[in-house]
Amino acid sequence: MNKTVSRNDRRGAGWLQAGAFVLALATATQATWGDSVQDASDYREPAPAVTALLTAPTPPEPLLHAGSGQIALLFREPVIRMERLARPRLGLAGFRFDPEARVSGVAPLIYRIELISARDAGQEAVVWQPADGTVLDFVRFAPDGRTLSALAIGDSGPARLALFDIASGQEKVLDVPVNAAWGEPCSWVGAEELLCRVVPEGRGAPPAERPAPMVVEYSGDPLPMRTSQNLLENAYEDALFEYHFSVGLARVDLSGAVRPVYGLQGLISSVEPSPDGSYAVITRILPPFVRYVPARRFPSAVEVWDLQRGARLYASTPTGIGLDSDEDEQGDRRRATWKPDATNTLGFIDPTRDADGRRVYRWLALPAPFTGEPLLMASSSKVFQRFGWTSAGTAFFVTSGDSAAEVSYQVVMEGEVRPVWKGVAADRYDNPGRALRVDGSEGPVLEVDGRIFIAGDGLSDLGPKPFLDVFDLRGQTVERVFEAEAGVYEIVLGVLDPARPTFVTSRETQTESPNLYRISGAERTALRQIPDPYPQLAGATRRVVSYTRADGVALSGTLYLPAGHREGEPLPTLVWIYPTEFSDPEQAEQMDLRFFRYHKVKGPSPLAAVVAGYAVLLNPTVPIVSDGAETTDDYIPQLVASIDAALDYLIETGISEPGRLAVAGRSYGAFSSANLLVHSDRFATAIAMSGAYNRTLTPFGFQHERRSFFEATDYYTSISPFFYADQIEEPILLVHGGSDENPGTVPFGARRFFHALIGEGVTSRYVELPFEGHHYWARENVLLAAAEMLDWLDRTIGPKRPAVENPE
Repeated sequence: MNKTVSRNDRRGAGWLQAGAFVLALATATQATWGDSVQDASDYREPAPAVTALLTAPTPPEPLLHAGSGQIALLFREPVIRMERLARPRLGLAGFRFDPEARVSGVAPLIYRIELISARDAGQEAVVWQPADGTVLDFVRFAPDGRTLSALAIGDSGPARLALFDIASGQEKVLDVPVNAAWGEPCSWVGAEELLCRVVPEGRGAPPAERPAPMVVEYSGDPLPMRTSQNLLENAYEDALFEYHFSVGLARVDLSGAVRPVYGLQGLISSVEPSPDGSYAVITRILPPFVRYVPARRFPSAVEVWDLQRGARLYASTPTGIGLDSDEDEQGDRRRATWKPDATNTLGFIDPTRDADGRRVYRWLALPAPFTGEPLLMASSSKVFQRFGWTSAGTAFFVTSGDSAAEVSYQVVMEGEVRPVWKGVAADRYDNPGRALRVDGSEGPVLEVDGRIFIAGDGLSDLGPKPFLDVFDLRGQTVERVFEAEAGVYEIVLGVLDPARPTFVTSRETQTESPNLYRISGAERTALRQIPDPYPQLAGATRRVVSYTRADGVALSGTLYLPAGHREGEPLPTLVWIYPTEFSDPEQAEQMDLRFFRYHKVKGPSPLAAVVAGYAVLLNPTVPIVSDGAETTDDYIPQLVASIDAALDYLIETGISEPGRLAVAGRSYGAFSSANLLVHSDRFATAIAMSGAYNRTLTPFGFQHERRSFFEATDYYTSISPFFYADQIEEPILLVHGGSDENPGTVPFGARRFFHALIGEGVTSRYVELPFEGHHYWARENVLLAAAEMLDWLDRTIGPKRPAVENPE
């Protein structure tokens, strides 16, 4: 369906026609049991309270500029307009590309920005409300904090570069032919200039449209890989890809004047300019275009350019699928980063071999014009996962630790390597936090007088206690300067004044939306109070519940009870799941940070069922533990045991009753929900959204499974609900995006599962949402999916339905 939709869109087919086609699949079977069903051939909405919940403005995302003390509050759409979702798109090289707007991907964007002062809480907010109903993406502060840049996307025409002068409150949309096919098109290089990827000069007309067969060939060694969508299929699509994704580079100043970088254009997938914009490291995609992988795996080369002269200073040997070269054996320098100062120093990784032939990785640094002898910063027998410099110029790097699960953080000070922290990255309780950057999450790591600032969640069995630590790099000492109160999730966003220190926090609880504060010593100042966006949940109760699996693994989940619930009265209950793989049982028992944060409402959220009067056990931990092994064959037993423990708790506490239990989930949760109808008899129904139901369609792995179908054939088939359609007895609702781009959840797999269910006489319903990908975003589709979910619950386990006899 995905590629078919792309081609129909390319030929100008109306989205209303496509929508009518896919929605017709929803009525391919009509259940004859229960209450009457509304005609699903047209869009419909759930109850007004549910509609209000799912379309409410979400809490804004804060973007901090510490130097100016400005905070931009980014208000993102909860849902998007169908007209934008349905714009014609091309499936090219792994991208879902809008040729008119010149952007890739579909997601909610920013419709409003409020700018507040973190230093003067009484200062009135400055509002950027984009003109003409446009929405914004890639919002960034200029280095001096006086200007915001963004990509402005309207209902028609190409996306344009937009600037907002904070002092005057004026928007300026520039007539610059930016091309965002690869992602964010522009980077600030100084306070008054950006470096942008733009449409190349003299590009000409696109390739003439023509029918073309799909032609894909492979010859070579075995190449196990995950399946991908929207791949190139023929020479015509090769030409389309090169036409739409080729870019040039240009400097754009605040007036909109454009100065092209001459001599530099092509398929440039990434651009990393030097701090002053004089140089750039680019990644260039090269032919041959491989038609069985996305563009990120095409042959590529890394180049260093002098942007002032338009001269290429360095080019690596091309590597990638489709070429004979081996990147590991080439020893080319392909990974680089800039030192954040005025020297235009480039750090890069030099893979080489020692006298014994063993692989060694050297981190070298060389200042412009890159003609001298590079300076050795550090060397390691392990791959540098990350490397760079702090704001004060201290070099740091990250490698693996003593095992593959460990990571090791180190710094280079006074000519020697010093440890900072080493531990297991997946261990949430032992996580030391993150080093704050100059602007919180942006810019280089903030260092002042040999000290860096580390903010973390402080998660433990008792819940989170976010903190701010000051770490002395020389003395290896830690001072805790802030710790949130119990029961409150208050994370540090960034540091305004390192000397005091003064910093900005975002404070929330399970039932209080995030609000911003400035903290300086014992002084706390509210910066912006955000009204509760979800009053529909105000009367609901929410708590973390804990219970134990039969094998002794401790489990938890978030339990929602609807407003007006009386203790002792069992409720029809929805259990919303998403299993997670762990290699360590102790990590499997760790609390989920989501249990303690504010409500998360996205798409057709399961919280809609709370408003509709259902109990909801949200995200109960469903660990699939391999206990140190690379893989496990115990997915089904552990899935069933985890859910059994949850249901035993719900029933024993009187919250739920047998016969009125439903399981649901999205993606891996949908796959697991279908499996529970096969391998458990405790649910009256299941709701599966965007799931995979036949693992033989992902023959080279999924989730954390690394074995191929050919190595573990019996296992792949044993966990595929498709092969057990004849054993499903309970009704099931399937919902899927018609343009699902996720490698493992192609729409035709869901349709074939539905057809298998029909063939076995299983009461089932299939709803395919036009133009939606793996996530659902259009208002009409989100509300329809929610209405389908709630109607299904009403018909199967709702208050008016009799409990299923002998559910166990």
